[in-house]
Amino acid sequence: MQNLRTGTDPECRLFQKFAELGHYGGRPGTTRQGTYAATPSGLLLASLNSNDPKRIADMLRRALAKWQTLSRAERLLPNDPQNQVAQIRRPERFYPQDGLVLYVTSRDMPRDTPAAKPGPADWRQQAWNQDYAWFTKAEAKQFLPPQPQVGKQHEVPLAVLNRIACAHLVDNVRGQTTPFEESEVTKARLTTQVTAVDGNMVTLRLEGETRTAQEGLRQHGLAVRLLGTATYDVSKECFRTFEMVALGSRWGGTQNNSRRRDLDAAPIGLLFTLAGKSPCERVAPAFSQHPVYRAVVAVQ
Repeated sequence: MQNLRTGTDPECRLFQKFAELGHYGGRPGTTRQGTYAATPSGLLLASLNSNDPKRIADMLRRALAKWQTLSRAERLLPNDPQNQVAQIRRPERFYPQDGLVLYVTSRDMPRDTPAAKPGPADWRQQAWNQDYAWFTKAEAKQFLPPQPQVGKQHEVPLAVLNRIACAHLVDNVRGQTTPFEESEVTKARLTTQVTAVDGNMVTLRLEGETRTAQEGLRQHGLAVRLLGTATYDVSKECFRTFEMVALGSRWGGTQNNSRRRDLDAAPIGLLFTLAGKSPCERVAPAFSQHPVYRAVVAVQ
């Protein structure tokens, strides 16, 4: 989203063209988060920032009604957009085809204090979010000891672990948030231990902890334990399974993550699982432009 808001390539310019006329139009520096219906030519049909299915359906009906009033020339671009593909600078072009791609989900965990619990009709009760974490083939190997023998332990290098701590162990449960800087990582450890070797398959146990904290106007942070298991195929040089949970506390809030009335420490959970190979699972990490991704994505 940040790249679409500020980028200069053809698809960013197209998004900016209709987003500036949408529900946040004319408000520089404000998020453009929401659902937009637009023509291929960049003409805005309707937009809304809501997760209410009825409001979304109403918005789509209005968009369809407007679409039906337009001519073919109004709907489409005057030139073939395929001619501009080479100019598009999407981070998805750096997708690590032979690396490790994890699907990351986040949500609040049950709370002990009744007064702190959202009511059953409160959208926050069911709030959750998702992202993808990318690692190159060489980085994926760094989850294993050089000689994977039963009982061997290995400390995952800080460069790999900081990507998880800064870009993925974040409080995005209720909305858009910000990543941590590497200087804000006050604790980071992820130890893997070989628990079994069966032919080419190596089974790992993962255990660790991280703590990140940002001071200043909007103080916030996370402190979590990491636990998981994974299997790695040494012949194919790839992970066959990967499951890791991060459980702990989050506190404070960021500008757009809807924590203004929920700043005290509260339990949070994140789950990392092996992503699939379908096109819809090749979405770039939310913070792919962060320096912790410099080994994967060529930051522009």
